[in-house]
Amino acid sequence: MSIPNFQSEEHQHEFEDLFEYKASTYIKMMDKVKDMMYGSSTTYNNLPGACQEVLRDITQSLIYDTEYAFKDNHPEYKNNDDELFIPRKSFKEDVEEALLAANQKFWNQSNDIVETLPTVE
Repeated sequence: MSIPNFQSEEHQHEFEDLFEYKASTYIKMMDKVKDMMYGSSTTYNNLPGACQEVLRDITQSLIYDTEYAFKDNHPEYKNNDDELFIPRKSFKEDVEEALLAANQKFWNQSNDIVETLPTVE
């Protein structure tokens, strides 16, 4: 999705207000996870990038779990996209593993071909 070409200034303000609300909510949730994990005195600029990434991934997973549980209790909120969720980190790891396996398979096949080539004496 992207930012739409707004048909009116009113629509643009509505979009921006919604974005601000969603951003505030997400940051509030990240702050809760950060405080639980590292204490309320910890600031983001004191956390290494890898810790911030883990914090974001945990927050995203908790949002998903919360949304799933909420929609289980309130089926009227369910839609067609509810069964599709791929966490970024595990998807990335799955792709890396698949690429490594494909690479390994390629080299194994290449070695098999070389081993079966006749030698010239």
